[in-house]
Amino acid sequence: MPDAPDQPLPLDPTDLDLLHETLGEDEIDALLQMRSAIGVDSAPIDFNLLDELAESKRHQAVTYDFRRPRLFSLDQTRVLQYVHESFARDLSVYLSAQLRTMVEITLSAVQQLLYSEYVASSVAPSALYIGEARGQRLEHQFILELDSRFGIYMIEKLFGGPGQFPAATQEASQIEQRIIGRVVRRAFDELETSWERLQEIKLREVAFESNAEFVQILPSMEPVLVAAFDLQVQGHVSFVKLCYPYLMLEHMMGHAGMQRWMSSKVTAVPPETRARYERALRTMDVELRAELGRTRLSIHDLTTLQEGDVIPLQRRTQEPVQVFIGEHEKFSAVAGHAGQQRALRILDVAQPAAFPPTA
Repeated sequence: MPDAPDQPLPLDPTDLDLLHETLGEDEIDALLQMRSAIGVDSAPIDFNLLDELAESKRHQAVTYDFRRPRLFSLDQTRVLQYVHESFARDLSVYLSAQLRTMVEITLSAVQQLLYSEYVASSVAPSALYIGEARGQRLEHQFILELDSRFGIYMIEKLFGGPGQFPAATQEASQIEQRIIGRVVRRAFDELETSWERLQEIKLREVAFESNAEFVQILPSMEPVLVAAFDLQVQGHVSFVKLCYPYLMLEHMMGHAGMQRWMSSKVTAVPPETRARYERALRTMDVELRAELGRTRLSIHDLTTLQEGDVIPLQRRTQEPVQVFIGEHEKFSAVAGHAGQQRALRILDVAQPAAFPPTA
């Protein structure tokens, strides 16, 4: 076992990306707050102070609307952002090659809305392509929305024109719909590729509309996820949107899918970084406690306890003792003595608790 350091270990600022993989959000926020306060080249970080800062942030009140519960966890939100950032990059490359000009697409927001709110945010006329997603026990419809101004610009560029970006929106004709639809089908291919690490799906176009009020893929009060993208071309700003039903994403981002995603993105940790963290972990103090047993007493019995009274427990003497680290049971053991000291002999490692079911 390596010798424990005499003082807290300095934190290399280049390891901040790795901390996003190993620390919780509260610890990361506290660490960045502490680093900005003391400066990168100052004294080594005291991890005890870091824990105190994280604990203080953990107890801050957070506004929560029970009428609109948050349906996606922090890990799921990060995965959704990664999927759609990948989609934006791939679509940017394709459109730039097809239009022979630089097209920049960036993810601007991933929001949980009601379907009625999405419909209200869509300005008619627009180009709404209703797609169908099929996969393993999966069949849902979703919407890809394009700015109709960009659609007209794209048609002119594809046919060799200079490309004039219209000042106002206008409804696409049937011929224009078919031409834009060819690009949308390629966008569906890129979206399939972005999702394939989580779940393999097949996407196809099933309908076109220019007004979101006529698209009834969901009841108005059903939750949806809207991924909004900013599109810039030749100094003009446009947009692309994806609207998914929550039930579709709930199926795709279940426990099995998330486990497959998390295991596929694990990266190797440099040996020197791993050694530094191991040395830091070996100096940390953790609470270890053994529970001999439990019982229930009435207030009367509790107030009348006297020296010499016997309290029966719900555990037999031959049963192993439960050993906890923090609030989690980790070992089973037998109580005894080692010289003049009370001691525990570890018998087995407790099985981890089952993963909670997804909502």
